[in-house]
Amino acid sequence: MTRQGLRRLPWLVPAAIALLSLWWLWHWQYAQAQAEARRHAEARLALYGSSLEGAQERFTYLPDLLARQPLVQAALLDPAGVFLPQVNAYLARVAERSGAEAIFLVDAEGITLASSNHAGPDSFVGHDYRFRPYVHDALAEGWGEFFAVGSTTGRPGYFIAAAVGQERASPTGVLVVKVSLEALQTDWRRAGERVLLIDANGVVILSSRPEWRYRRLGELSPRARAEIRAQRQFMGRPLEPLGERLGDGTLRIGDQGLGERYLASALPLATLGWRMHYLTPVRPLYVSARNALMGGAAVWVALLLLGLWLRERQKRQRLREREARIYREANEQLEARVVERTRALHEAQAELVQAGKLAALGTMAAGIAHELNQPLSGIRTYAANGERLMQRGRSEAAEENFRRIQGLCERLATLIRQLKLYARKGGTREPVDLSACLDFVLELLAERLDKQGIDPVVRRPEAESAWVLGDEVRLEQLLTNLLRNALDALRGVEAPRLEVNIEAAPSCWVVHIADNGPGIPEALLDKLFDPFFTTKAVGDGLGLGLFISFGIVQDLDGRLQAGNNATGGAWFRVELPRAVAPATDEKAHE
Repeated sequence: MTRQGLRRLPWLVPAAIALLSLWWLWHWQYAQAQAEARRHAEARLALYGSSLEGAQERFTYLPDLLARQPLVQAALLDPAGVFLPQVNAYLARVAERSGAEAIFLVDAEGITLASSNHAGPDSFVGHDYRFRPYVHDALAEGWGEFFAVGSTTGRPGYFIAAAVGQERASPTGVLVVKVSLEALQTDWRRAGERVLLIDANGVVILSSRPEWRYRRLGELSPRARAEIRAQRQFMGRPLEPLGERLGDGTLRIGDQGLGERYLASALPLATLGWRMHYLTPVRPLYVSARNALMGGAAVWVALLLLGLWLRERQKRQRLREREARIYREANEQLEARVVERTRALHEAQAELVQAGKLAALGTMAAGIAHELNQPLSGIRTYAANGERLMQRGRSEAAEENFRRIQGLCERLATLIRQLKLYARKGGTREPVDLSACLDFVLELLAERLDKQGIDPVVRRPEAESAWVLGDEVRLEQLLTNLLRNALDALRGVEAPRLEVNIEAAPSCWVVHIADNGPGIPEALLDKLFDPFFTTKAVGDGLGLGLFISFGIVQDLDGRLQAGNNATGGAWFRVELPRAVAPATDEKAHE
């Protein structure tokens, strides 16, 4: 043997042992499953066999009992048929009470004289049943039984016959009881099991599967076929084969070799050479054996993996020292790099601090410019109007404009003072009339509204004033930012429309501003209140208006939302907490 073969030998022996053990495990599990299936089949056959015998014994006594009735015997001896109506009624009552499908009386020639179904469309009266073996057996031996498909009704049944006559040696007729066994196979079908009842010729007469009925197991001899045809037992059905027996004793049911295999357990019955079969599918038995095989294979694989793990553990033990040495060298190199990178990081951090200071200074300068721009725009508007009024000699109106310019200057001073509050949350909060703030802002933007041809629709509560908790300057700033944003969106719109609604809510006042402009792209709604974010052209805005508005609403414990209208355009919704009206306002209303 070569050196390579010697190295493989320690692996070949365990592999052979593993294969032999798996082969034995598969066969053992299959034998155990097969034995359990046969025990189950025998128990079920005993149950179903006793139920079949019980169904037959319920009616075994009935034919002989009825044959002894004087009324039945008199009907056979009366050629005029005087007693036949009474016999028909009597047989109908007995059939209804006993549960028999039909009871009928035939004479010695096989002609039906009376029947329990005499009034129905499928009445047996007048039919000739001399071809049925139960008639011959009863006349010859006093008793007969047979299973067949009814030649009149087409419904199968078990026929029990008894000879009628005062002297059994010379009977004058036969009393026949037809019993339906369909309920039995219905119970089998509901139980979900595969049960067959075959007669002495191997033909299936009852089955839990309707498609298996009236098919044969094995071959029919020419004599058996002739008898079945002469007795009209199955009314001309072809009696095709149900399946075939395989070499291992299993039964395969299906066409073209594609059927399912079954273990067939049989129980002989005393009735007419019948045999009851219980079929157990072979596939679950193989599945059980396969699962056991897979379990055994899993155990062997686990053992193999354990052996490989132990082998790899030894290899890792030998490599551990070498890896430790490599790690030490790598750590030394990393420490040197960390020292170098730390020095560079300190230098970059100093540069970032300086850049942060410059960015904060730029942000503050842009915010102050944006905040001061709104009152300055109002001063510019009132100044231009005052100049035109002075030129026209309307000094009183011009003085009113100058007073408004003075008021805006005072507001600028107040705004500069409040810029100090932006470094901390909140500021001075007092009751403010939201409706008055809206009037002031609309008056401030009147020139731009006229220029764009917009007549805003304002809706506000008439019964009460909208007092909110805040400060007047920041509320005016908030409304100005939102209205300017709406006016910017309405530039170039053919029929611009601006709506401002002040509505009451249980714990707050709601300002709803809507326009019919192009709306806000859905992808930008989440970024709308970010600083320096704008959808306007370069140079047309700093992107701080909505950011500052959002901060004002947050400081006032309110809520600011934005979205798009279903009919087009955008909307902004501001919720501000309610405030109690000041005492001076209550006196004014008195």
